[in-house]
Parts: sequence; structure tokens; C-alpha cells
Amino acid sequence: MPDPMTLGGAALAAYLSKDGVSKLLGPTAEYLGGEMKSLVEKSQSNIVSVFKKAEKKCGEKIETSGTVNARVMKHVYDEARFSDDELLAEYFGGVLASARTVDGVDDRGVYYSQIVKSMSSYQIRCHYFFYYLMWFHSKDLKLNLHDDADRAKLALVVPASCYEETFSTVPNQSEMPYVAHSLSGLAKADLISNNFALQNSEDMKKKGIEVDEFAFLIYPTITGLELFIWVHGQGDIGFPAFSSSTLAEEPDIEIKSISKTRLKGS
Repeated sequence: MPDPMTLGGAALAAYLSKDGVSKLLGPTAEYLGGEMKSLVEKSQSNIVSVFKKAEKKCGEKIETSGTVNARVMKHVYDEARFSDDELLAEYFGGVLASARTVDGVDDRGVYYSQIVKSMSSYQIRCHYFFYYLMWFHSKDLKLNLHDDADRAKLALVVPASCYEETFSTVPNQSEMPYVAHSLSGLAKADLISNNFALQNSEDMKKKGIEVDEFAFLIYPTITGLELFIWVHGQGDIGFPAFSSSTLAEEPDIEIKSISKTRLKGS
């Protein structure tokens, strides 16, 4: 199959209407119809990017019969075609992959697609950043994430320099407005616990945390964990997917200085 991102307008529309998308969405693909052909090339490219990411996240399951719930597809389609942010495309692609079932009845993806739709790019990257690190540091732990005590073991300590290196913040330009926006927004959406902290080393020591610079302290939530699982195409598996060593083995962003980060209890 040729890479759809290299195809021209007419060929791109043909790909969308009858090839990869039909395999991914099943009968739900009929909803796209002629409307897709009238979209501008940029929005076509954006939605193709999401569909291709969804196919990849489906893995071998893409070769089995299945369909995506029409309501889920509508929410993703309406929003994703107007954004060329790569991480946002990964999130919407993961929701589509998770929503693909044998009968297309499962509409939980409506909820998760609405969460993603409501998030800014800064909030999305912070959500991924924090939960990837929680996953990375907990792969060898046997946790029951339905249990409050076990979930609390994922509390994460991240030096501010790790954030700055990962997102290449501009020297002498305050990042705090973006950080505050991201943390408060994630907490309001119940994607992180509202008892998060970003404090200096002295204040962190009062919490029993030894660091030598400003650091984040982030606690997970059920919703935040579920979203991370869903955007990796594993919504049908649920919490056990978070314990899989392969869930995010190819990270969607390159996180720098991971060795500086740790779980609070380690």
C-alpha cells in the first residue's frame, strides 16, 4: 500500500474512501461518503495521519473483522481534521484503535475523545510526559491499579530540568504560564490528582523528597491512567495494559534525562 501522505488530492480521497480506512472502521466508513472528497487537502492529510496511527496501534488486530462505533468516529473526525499536532494525532489515533470492536457497540471512546478534544497541546504533552514516566518506572511492579494504595505508588518526582530539556524551553522566557495552565487543566479534568506540587528543593524535603532543584510531584488518577491506556490502543484490556512492558516501548515524544526522574517511593 502506498504511503497516503505522498498522494495527491484525488488519490488521497480514494485512499480514504475505500482502502485503509475501510479496513480500520468497517461499515462505519460509509459515514464518510462524499463529504470527505470536498475537504481541503490539509484536513485530508490530518485525518489520514490519525487513521494511519490508529492502524499501527491496532497491531495484528487490524487484520480481524471489526468496526469503530460511529459516534466515536464522528467526534474524532470532527476535531482531528483541523489539527496537525503530531501528539494530538497519536491520541486520537489511539482512541480510534481502542474503540474498534467486533460489533462497534462499545462507545466509551466518545468520553475519551471528548477529553482529548478539550485539552490544549500543552496539557496533552504534559499528560503523556507524566504518565509515560509512571509507566516506565513501574513496569516491574505488580500493582492493582483499582486499589488506592497501589495507585499511590505511581506518585512521580520529576526535576524541572527534565521537563525543560524534553520540551526545549526557550532561555530567559518564562515557562510558568504554560506549566500552570497544564497542571491546573489536568487536575480540573481529573487527569492528575489535585494535590500536585511544583516546589523548590527545601519544600520538597519537607515532603520527604530529596532533590537539588525545583521538581514536580504528580499523583495519578483513574481517568489519567485510563486515557494513557486508551491512546495506546489498549482500551479493551484496561488497567492490566499499564503493566505491559510493551505498552509504550516506542514513546511518542523523546523524553530527556529519564534517569533524573523516579517514583516517590523509590
